[in-house]
Amino acid sequence: MASTVTTAFTEQYSALVYVLSQQKGSKIRNYVRNETIQNSRNAYFERLGVASAQEITTRHGDTPLNEIPHSRRRLTPADYNTATLLDNADQLKMLIDPRSPYANAQAMTLGRTIDDIIYDAALGTVATGQSGGTSVTFQADSRSMNGDGTITALGTLATAETETIITLAKVLGMMELFNTEDVDPDIAKYWLVSPQEIADLLDIEEVGSADYNTIKTIAQGKVDSFAGFKWIWSNRLDLDAAGSTCTRTLAWAEDGLILGTAEGITSRITERDDKNYSIQVYSEMSAGAIRLDGSKVHEALMLVA
Repeated sequence: MASTVTTAFTEQYSALVYVLSQQKGSKIRNYVRNETIQNSRNAYFERLGVASAQEITTRHGDTPLNEIPHSRRRLTPADYNTATLLDNADQLKMLIDPRSPYANAQAMTLGRTIDDIIYDAALGTVATGQSGGTSVTFQADSRSMNGDGTITALGTLATAETETIITLAKVLGMMELFNTEDVDPDIAKYWLVSPQEIADLLDIEEVGSADYNTIKTIAQGKVDSFAGFKWIWSNRLDLDAAGSTCTRTLAWAEDGLILGTAEGITSRITERDDKNYSIQVYSEMSAGAIRLDGSKVHEALMLVA
């Protein structure tokens, strides 16, 4: 019996790079208004208010001059980048060429950053006025659904007191809020929630079988519609001001948020002579976002399990 046969055994190594579980890029950039910013430090977006009319009560009377209010909001893009060095000695020890997977991983990271930019802008303070010198907070511009399902007045922060999970009443309450704000029903509406809200929707008894099938596709990670909203789940949502009891879910109409891109996600693979001629995989982008119309952007607090 040959005792040295084990020297002939071989080992198999994968020539592929396995990407660990992660959000692969942006989930929401295609569901907001996208604008390109060129050769500008800031971009301004004009807003036109509501016109008024009056009854004609006299013959040959003066023509009324009713001014339509104008306003503007400022978007300032910021720059983001990431880089990875790969030594020549490292490459000699690999069966794979990791340069392309590295660039893909960086692109996915910057894509996730886009979601953070949009989400933070939706719930944050926006610069207004002729040159953006005035700040408008979220609560002064938009409405919130408290933890118990009630709606705040403008200027009032949402509270998590007597908080509840998502319910059919909350869903219908948010639909009513958009209708109360006279948001055009033909404009697509979206609701960004955590995975827990998707699971809770599945437990709503009032949801019929057809709607149940719709929610079921959402639970499988797909974007689909229910009660007038396209639902998107994310693990990147903030908690409420108290910091522990409720998730700040976000509902919006598509043109209520703007993503401004000065430079899309760009990757470069170059040789660094100052780093022993290592290969550098580098990616960057320049982007920003604003809440253009507060009546089209609202939050809803949902109880964290």
